[in-house]
Amino acid sequence: MIWIVIVWIALAITVIYLAIPGGRLRKQYLADVKGSLAETNRQESTQSIFTEDYVAKLPALLRQHIINGGYIGKPIMNNMLIYFRNTKFRISADKKPIKIKFMQVNFVNRPDRHAFLTGRIAGIPLQAKDSMLDGFGSMTGVLAKQFQLFRSTGAEMDQGQLITALADAVYMPSLFLQEYVSWADIDDHTIEGKISWKGISAKGRFSFDTNGNISRFDTNDRYMDENGKGSSLVPWHVIYSDYKEQNGYFQPGSVSVNWMLPDGDNTYFVSDHIEVQYSIDETIL
Repeated sequence: MIWIVIVWIALAITVIYLAIPGGRLRKQYLADVKGSLAETNRQESTQSIFTEDYVAKLPALLRQHIINGGYIGKPIMNNMLIYFRNTKFRISADKKPIKIKFMQVNFVNRPDRHAFLTGRIAGIPLQAKDSMLDGFGSMTGVLAKQFQLFRSTGAEMDQGQLITALADAVYMPSLFLQEYVSWADIDDHTIEGKISWKGISAKGRFSFDTNGNISRFDTNDRYMDENGKGSSLVPWHVIYSDYKEQNGYFQPGSVSVNWMLPDGDNTYFVSDHIEVQYSIDETIL
């Protein structure tokens, strides 16, 4: 009888532990964000407000996107906290999508980005941390807050995180104006951006709709993990849609993220409820 009680107590403790937010990966995520906040806050911007003169050096398409977004006359952000609500995520092309919670913090003075994912697989909590810290990219997944499923690092990850930071800047256009980003006009509706940091560079193309809003980002400089069998460069693109006004800005309300595979697109991330906060400090985390 006593053993049955002990088993039930152990099960109850396990259920409670798994239900409580947090864990080692979450703590590491918060530490990384705070580290980026401390470092980038030391670097003050010489410009405090978006003005048409300040963005004049950008390609005309990007200037129009910034004007359309309502950024002119508003403070230049030095970081961004973004929540992706109502989000579905596909771990691999052969898996069904799962519902997740997803948040990330991006920075401007250096292109740091820190994303954190929580979800469940067969009822067991899944956590993943996707980070770029001063040029070093990594991705870590943990099951039941204890058991590491994967960890990826290296030059391929550095490059992938860097190009993702450029794609994220649709919501944080102050990054478009940084010295580590350069631009080239491609045609009337497309520009190419090159982002470089700590010896790593990557390129991607922004496409614009007829209203001058960014509608798509494409790159060939992102590596796809092949189920633990290495990685290879695979075309990758993000679709931005459903522009709407939120907190005084006109921004995409929906995004989908896709690998372009030989048999068609693999859409592995979709969100249609996006909330953005600018220039946060660690008290908000």
